[in-house]
Amino acid sequence: MKSVKIKFIREGMVTATEVKDRMGRTLLTQGKTITSKHLKVFKTWGVTEVNIMLPEDTSVTEADVENPIDPKIISKMDELFKFTDRRHPIVNELYNLCLARKAKSLGDTPE
Repeated sequence: MKSVKIKFIREGMVTATEVKDRMGRTLLTQGKTITSKHLKVFKTWGVTEVNIMLPEDTSVTEADVENPIDPKIISKMDELFKFTDRRHPIVNELYNLCLARKAKSLGDTPE
């Protein structure tokens, strides 16, 4: 069993424990395979981590992120989000999505 951040969870992973929202409601029971619909529900209800079963040789870490993001992009995004509470799971997820989208759009444009 390993607690994995929601952004690293992929379809096909299996829950090791029940997945509950912030109010304690069960969203998915133990031993179920995660689908894209489940991922959407988790994000909607503010789930930030899920306990999943992993094979011994598999590890999901932040090193799995393919490309590092330019610090200039991060500082620009920090400026845009300076009046928000990034400790809130939804705001934090929105920040991460915007950051990834900006990095991708700038990476696709010729320099």
